[in-house]
Amino acid sequence: MEINLKGFQKLLSQLTSFDKMYEQVRFVDPVKKEVLMVKHKNQEELVTVLEPCFGIWGKGEVCKNCISMRAYNENDTVIKIETSSDEIIMVTAIPVKIEDRMVVVELLKNVTKSMILGDRELTESLEIKRLLDQANIAAVTDELTQIYNKRYIIERLPVDMLKSHLENQPISLLMADIDHFKKVNDTYGHLAGDFILKEVAGILGKNTRQGVDWIARFGGEEFMVCLTNTDKEKARAIADRMRKAIEDTVFSYNGEKIKLTSSFGLSTLTSEEMIDYETLIHCSDKKLYEAKKTGRNKVVG
Repeated sequence: MEINLKGFQKLLSQLTSFDKMYEQVRFVDPVKKEVLMVKHKNQEELVTVLEPCFGIWGKGEVCKNCISMRAYNENDTVIKIETSSDEIIMVTAIPVKIEDRMVVVELLKNVTKSMILGDRELTESLEIKRLLDQANIAAVTDELTQIYNKRYIIERLPVDMLKSHLENQPISLLMADIDHFKKVNDTYGHLAGDFILKEVAGILGKNTRQGVDWIARFGGEEFMVCLTNTDKEKARAIADRMRKAIEDTVFSYNGEKIKLTSSFGLSTLTSEEMIDYETLIHCSDKKLYEAKKTGRNKVVG
């Protein structure tokens, strides 16, 4: 999409009061993960850059707890502390509309020398980095299963869908559900149910490509698996492998032997198609519903 320089300049003129407060002002497209324009402190003009927005942090990967994606989705201002290799940065993300385009303004302030947590000043940057990294990971992690949570789905799935579209690659989405999970809780107790959820999450994780695919807990006993660059045939084979692994596992809990099955719904989006992430989830969920209504322990899609 062509950049409307006048629109950005007009917005920037309204932010002149921030010049001395922030080291950088960035205009970001959080879905494409691109910095569109940037203005450094005391710099007169905006500079067009078109570079990955996560590059500034020096981690070589998309942020797991993306502040700008959250601001974009919630249409609200969000503040976050982030770390680069040697600095601690406070980021304020503000969603704005320039003509018909929604972007996020990021205000970046270096707070390395002024971090105070509670009643003590933190001067050890490595300790601060560790605490902040832990907090960012925790924000998108399901506490029980230690896989991603629903917030991560909302922030990551639209990005992967767009990336697949731009790279002319398919993307497949699995929705998985443990069959008759209520019976496990009623028979063996809720702690046993928690144990089963963690074990199933582990089985799903073992059948995905690390660093390429990802899994998340959608809610209750329902899981989501995102398979990037994966067509329907391959995705169905992966889902069936997961299903069989769950069926073949004897789960041992407090001396009890528990056997389970699971159902899967599958939807694949080709590069020619473009729908929103909620529609893709709905399509996979409908297929899951069909699998459960037609006998369970199967993959539909």
